[in-house]
Amino acid sequence: MSNVLKNINPVNWKSGTTIYKIGDEANFAYLLEKGEVEVLSKNSVKVGFINEKEVFGEQSILLNTKRTVTLKITKDSVAIKIPKKTIIAEFQKSSKLIKAILRTTYIRLMNLDNTIRDNLDSIV
Repeated sequence: MSNVLKNINPVNWKSGTTIYKIGDEANFAYLLEKGEVEVLSKNSVKVGFINEKEVFGEQSILLNTKRTVTLKITKDSVAIKIPKKTIIAEFQKSSKLIKAILRTTYIRLMNLDNTIRDNLDSIV
């Protein structure tokens, strides 16, 4: 584990727990160590999963937005809860190239998310 995360205590969730909901403030990101997380749209449509060793929740922090999806635990899980200030500090230390790549990726994801959301809303 990196030095950035070594002093951060893990959080444990039981299956069925909601981590956060659409519209919540983004105060933490997470690194999923064990378990599985379900990603839900506004209408509670499953749009994806987060698996072990994946980071989630960072997008809203870096883009300074509220949460755009709801996350629910599907298997008992353990994650490292990373404070907003840590995410921002690590991002600010990144090179201009890495910042540009991340920004472009996030913008593309947001555009894709909006397109998918619009398509799902028109079906329901």
